[in-house]
Amino acid sequence: MPKPRVRVVVLNWNGRDMTADCLRSLLAMQGVDFRILVIDNGSSDGSERFFRESFSEIDIIANEYNVGFAAGCNIGMRWALEENAEYVLLVNNDTVLAPSFLRELVREAEVNPQAAILSPKIYYFAPPDAIWWVGGTYTCWIGLAKHTDLRKKDTGKHDRMRNLDWATGCAMLLRCEALRRVGLFDEQIFGNGEDLDLSLRMRHGGYTVRYVPTAQLWHREGIDYRHNVGEHVRSFTLIRNLLWVMHKHARFYHWLTFWPVFLCYYLPKMLLLQARRGDFHACLSILHGVVAFWQMLLRPGLSVLPAGIRATMAPSGVTAGSRESNHAVAAIGKAD
Repeated sequence: MPKPRVRVVVLNWNGRDMTADCLRSLLAMQGVDFRILVIDNGSSDGSERFFRESFSEIDIIANEYNVGFAAGCNIGMRWALEENAEYVLLVNNDTVLAPSFLRELVREAEVNPQAAILSPKIYYFAPPDAIWWVGGTYTCWIGLAKHTDLRKKDTGKHDRMRNLDWATGCAMLLRCEALRRVGLFDEQIFGNGEDLDLSLRMRHGGYTVRYVPTAQLWHREGIDYRHNVGEHVRSFTLIRNLLWVMHKHARFYHWLTFWPVFLCYYLPKMLLLQARRGDFHACLSILHGVVAFWQMLLRPGLSVLPAGIRATMAPSGVTAGSRESNHAVAAIGKAD
């Protein structure tokens, strides 16, 4: 039987050396027919030239400016669909993968046709046996997406395949047939929550999200955000998009339990956490995230973002959520 065609998409934004480590681990993967596409999201660190000179095996798309995580990945998913691939693997550039990683995901996808998203076991890069992802839970009654056993040492407790509420966008294998039916990432989200939204849409479309513990990788969590724009932007998008996902998926009665949890527990908790760290910029950004959510409700199609992000985007400041992201593509081709 012919092997299924897989297209691998890696988004890079000023992470040249870290992305190179990821690419080397991807190129070492075994037993699967795949091609790799790097999407450079308007980097200013010479990433595009470096990849073209160092990795002749990969394809590259260079965006003129930063279009965000969701829109950048959508460019790659459209490429995979145009290539008539059966699957597309989205993987963060701050990861290193085991050689059997993709083979294990595809193997489960082939025997489980209802699985639209396949999610691996993810460890912290350091310490390498600490759990970052072995699945997560989500319900609109609370509206908080949680990781299971985050930061705990892996003892083999999570070595069984099972269906999940949602999958992290750090690494996910997507069935292209399901993407054609359900759609791609919501570009208004920009980053931080698009994975939860797509997981819920896939489940509403009759598909499942499947955890595959035999597929493993190691994750340098949060480095891109902190390096490029700071923790305050991460805090902003976390709060804004938590509310946005609720807006998209919750029914009116879910809000009756969500608002007390959000206002009396989660929002004070996040503010206190950042205040203890002395990061009052992040505290202010959390409150701005709440305001931005209401602005987006009042102005459909708008994706409200902080100045630190807007400065990396198109001169007009218009976000990827309100335009066709392919307009950002400046160059595509094989590395040489």
